[in-house]
Order: sequence, then C-alpha cells, then structure tokens
Amino acid sequence: MASPGSSATTRTNPFAGPDPVLICDFNILGRVPAVLDHLTSTYYAWKTYFSLVFREYNLRDHVDGSVDSRFMDDDEEWMTIDATLIHWFYTTISKDLFRTVVSAEDDAHAVWTKLNGLFTDNALQRKVFLHDEFFGCQQHDSSVDDYCMHLKKLVDELRDLGEKVSDELLLITLIAGLNDDFGNAASNIPLIAEPTFSKVVAYLKLEERRMRISRTRATHTALTAGTHDGGPTTAPAPQPRPGPVPFQAPPHPGEGNMP
Repeated sequence: MASPGSSATTRTNPFAGPDPVLICDFNILGRVPAVLDHLTSTYYAWKTYFSLVFREYNLRDHVDGSVDSRFMDDDEEWMTIDATLIHWFYTTISKDLFRTVVSAEDDAHAVWTKLNGLFTDNALQRKVFLHDEFFGCQQHDSSVDDYCMHLKKLVDELRDLGEKVSDELLLITLIAGLNDDFGNAASNIPLIAEPTFSKVVAYLKLEERRMRISRTRATHTALTAGTHDGGPTTAPAPQPRPGPVPFQAPPHPGEGNMP
C-alpha cells in the first residue's frame, strides 16, 4: 500500500489496496442513507449500501474474514482503514444497537458479523413472524406507496433469511390487501401485460391520483351547485307563541250609559 500521505491520483497500481486518505475522508452517511435499527425494516437496505461500498473501494477483505487482523498489526494503512470501517458501522446504527455490539477489542470483521447476526440469527422464529405479518398485511388507510413499500420490506427481510418470495405471490398478497376503494383497480391488474411489482405499483399510484382528483372535482361541483341555488335553504325563525289573552271584567251595568 502507498503511504498515508499519498493521494488517490498517484496510486497507479491496479492491484494496490484502497487509499487510506480517501477512505478516512469518505462521507459514509452520503453513501449509506439508512440507519440500522431493530424497530424498522432497514437491514436489507443498510447491508446492500455497505456491500456496494465494499466492492467499489476494494474493502471486502476487511469484513469477509479472508484476512486475520491479528496478523496485520504492522500494516498501519490496513489498520487505519479497518478502524475507519468500524467508525462507519457505529455511525450508521441506532444507539440501542451500538450499546449491544460495541467492544474496544473488535476489528471491522467482528463488528460486521455481530450486526448481521442480530438480524439473521434465530432464523426460524423470525421467518414465522415475518410470514404472519406478510400474509396479514392490509392497506387500510395507508397510501399506495406506504402499503406497497411495507410489503417489499417484508419480502427483503425474508430474503435475508433465505426465504425467497416469488413475484407472483407478492402480487397476489398485494392485491388481496388493497382496501375497498381499489376494488376496480384490483380487477384490472390481471389485464396488465406481464405484470411485475413495479408495474403494478405504478398503476395503483396513478389510480390513487385519479381517485383523488375525482373526489376533488365532486366536492367542487357540489359547492358550485350550492352557490348557484342560492345556498342551502334557511328555515324561518320560529315565531313566538301568542300568550294568553288577559282577562277583562265585563262593564258594570249602566256604566256604558253614563254621560
């Protein structure tokens, strides 16, 4: 490896390792825009983003176990990069996960293995929970985007556990969970040529937009009609009920003939 003070532009050897200066100055939050957390379905995205970074910058030997860091103590560059990767991991996980895995003795491979293990261990139990949530998923009042993305996250989590969900099963589950407003749209989905998850999501989002516009027009039409008719009829104000006629004594005989 080149010296720590070298720049990426001077590293002409294609077999050389990554430039420590480039790695240390790397904005990991810009390349891994996902925070790993037990409470959210971000594991698949988090792992995928990091896997791409490892491939792009030739860092896989730090996490795949092919190099034992105990024999790399004399390689300052390798150890610097390894420490940077640990910092990346700790920066992109929740505080609870940090407290779970943090250890001053771990190398990057150990931290990576711990974090992945938290989401892939107890695979059978996790599959049971995910299957139950997947097949019971309903749209209810959620938007099409939120509903479909939630289903996709469940599929990704099952895939991480070695459980592949076919596109056909994903579409069947998606259609079955749509709310009543999308009854007609659900009937039209089988008419889509070679339907895929992305095609169906795009179609449903357009249908959702169409229904929103229709509701807006209907509301506007009702308001306009009310204005042209002079507005809603106002009931006349209730008139006070007449009170009892006051009693008047009859005139005394002869009073009316008095001059």
